[in-house]
Amino acid sequence: MAVYSDKGDYYWWLLPPVAVTSMACPVLTSALGSIFSKWDLPVFTLPFNIAVTLYLAATGHYNLFFPTTLIKPVASVPNITWTAINVPLLLQSIPVGVGQVYGCENPWTGGIFLVALLISSPLICLHAAIGSAVGMFAALSIATPFDSIYLGLHNYNCALACIAIGGMFYALTWQTHLLALACALFCAYSGAAFTNALSVLGLPLCTWPFCFSALLFLLITSDNPALYKIPLCKVTYPEANRIYYLRMMRRASESRREEQRRKEQKPSGGSKISTGGTPLCTPKNSLPELDVVALNLVSWRTKVAAKPADPPHCSAGGAQGQNLTMENSVDVKIENNGERKPRKQSPLSKGGKRICRAVGYITGDMKEFGAWLRDKPIVIQFIDWVLRGISQVMFVNNPLSGLVVVAGFLVQNPWWTLTGCLGTVVSTLTALILGQDRAAIAAGLHGYNGVLVGLLMAVFSAEGDYHWWLLLPVALVSMMCPVFTSALGSVFCKWDLPVFTLPFNFALTLYLAASGPYNLFFPTTVIQPATATPNITWTDAEMSMLLQSIPVGVGQVYGCDNPWTGGIFLLAVFISSPLICLHAAIGSAVGMLAALSLATPFSKIYSGLWSYNSSLSCIAIGGMFYAFTWQTHLLAIACALFSAYLGATMTNMLSVFGVPSGTWSFCLSALTFLLITTNHSAIYKLPLSKVTYPEANRAYYLRVKKHQMSCCDV
Repeated sequence: MAVYSDKGDYYWWLLPPVAVTSMACPVLTSALGSIFSKWDLPVFTLPFNIAVTLYLAATGHYNLFFPTTLIKPVASVPNITWTAINVPLLLQSIPVGVGQVYGCENPWTGGIFLVALLISSPLICLHAAIGSAVGMFAALSIATPFDSIYLGLHNYNCALACIAIGGMFYALTWQTHLLALACALFCAYSGAAFTNALSVLGLPLCTWPFCFSALLFLLITSDNPALYKIPLCKVTYPEANRIYYLRMMRRASESRREEQRRKEQKPSGGSKISTGGTPLCTPKNSLPELDVVALNLVSWRTKVAAKPADPPHCSAGGAQGQNLTMENSVDVKIENNGERKPRKQSPLSKGGKRICRAVGYITGDMKEFGAWLRDKPIVIQFIDWVLRGISQVMFVNNPLSGLVVVAGFLVQNPWWTLTGCLGTVVSTLTALILGQDRAAIAAGLHGYNGVLVGLLMAVFSAEGDYHWWLLLPVALVSMMCPVFTSALGSVFCKWDLPVFTLPFNFALTLYLAASGPYNLFFPTTVIQPATATPNITWTDAEMSMLLQSIPVGVGQVYGCDNPWTGGIFLLAVFISSPLICLHAAIGSAVGMLAALSLATPFSKIYSGLWSYNSSLSCIAIGGMFYAFTWQTHLLAIACALFSAYLGATMTNMLSVFGVPSGTWSFCLSALTFLLITTNHSAIYKLPLSKVTYPEANRAYYLRVKKHQMSCCDV
């Protein structure tokens, strides 16, 4: 508060607001701690961020009593001369960045802070310096003005993030050390995004990027034992945390060895233990068990022969039906089957069954094909995972559909095809490296956000096609998608909800906010809010273009505005599930009608920008995560309509920050409708582990309903 005060030093009237604002910190800490304890997470500096941001937003530069420093957004491309760089000042920015954790820009102060850290923990000191250096290099990579780099404004969040992940809340291993570097790098780039976004509101960055990135990386779930998250009650300092981790690993190893030894010493089920001629347990009956079963079987057959007109059945109140054994029931089935006469099938019927069986191999989720690939080389399996990831954007787990979608990409733009496929490959590889669930990877659930990131980064690039340097940020941003997926999955699993395309939205929004139209290396398309009433003449509306906007809207799910591409996508979806294809088209049409109801310019309607979120929402609710009934069909249409209007809201809000709406409205509307609780039996939300495709989901729902009815009858 003193740093951002426009009154300078020794403005004594500043002390009362400092005292009042500081009083809010324990309240915020306790409240956030109650929430974060559900995931065993620390609150970090979130209370400070909330308190200072609220104070600065409440006062501002034009306050009469407590004016603050004026903060303006970037309005032009910075003029950078690389020969003017000062290497000693760059190196000096490392301790300055550590000092900026406390808002201090003096390099000697930063050096003293490093000494203070060294006294407590050399590992904390090391990671603080490494994180500060990573922030400096990240700032250079996006052509940041040298003055802000020398001041360490891009370093301090990275230093904190590197400390948090590199041994403080994760046990220090070389894997977590690399994870700490990745977290620091992500923190630097997300810091640029937060800086540009908050500067529009006239607010400083604070430590929002550190809190966001550190919490995100702490929410990762992994099968890799080297990525060991320390329980919050056991966290002390990195060296002691490492000792605790080694102790736990040793105990786990001893436990496994003891269990293995116990299994080896355990006698087999058929072996007999000698007890000196005295049996351990004397049976009550002298007859063997086999003889008892045989006598029961003979007795039951005698009763059946005596009463041929009364077939055996289970009565609700009779004891005879309850004593029917499994052997008897099998015997009855065999005798009855022997009495049946074989039915002759016509060649036409046999041919039809063969065709249906062959079609079943390429429709749905191609489960048989995935099982066939399990013993094949990993490269072939990886191609299958990538193709499934490409089709999973439309909730389709089918490699053939993914191949057709790639053909649609080629029709739209070969360059976009390259960036999209690169994003899918990188995100899938990253999920493998992070030790994510192999079944989820095989289903393409760690690839679909990557393909959207790759496509949309090319779509919003101001450099046009074949800007080869763009492949580097595409790869880096796509690497974050599995991190977002894992972290959000840890949160949403409490409500059994999917993460949808939220990882893509976070990754793309942060990238576009960090770069922006004035970036020297990776400028993006200029997005501005509406400033005038559109001039619309209703007689100019073309019915053919409105109808064409339906397939275009489906294509815009991938950022493609070619109607032929949208038609190819519909075909790809139809191969897997006709119900998904139907709801995709209906949702796109609902979005088009919603746009007309708000007098949207026709050019935006024709380009499908109002339809793609509605299309995804209609698919999600209409048979994918709810069992398909006519009630959920109507609910899906309502969700598509809500998503269209919410999309207009998100577009107007995010255009103020110069970023597109992405699929935020689809995610928010679908999650809202999936959180509905109802006593209506026809609105049945499927368990997330049972979701496949709408036709199979409906079959599962009917089985569950039949089982419930049979239980009620009993």
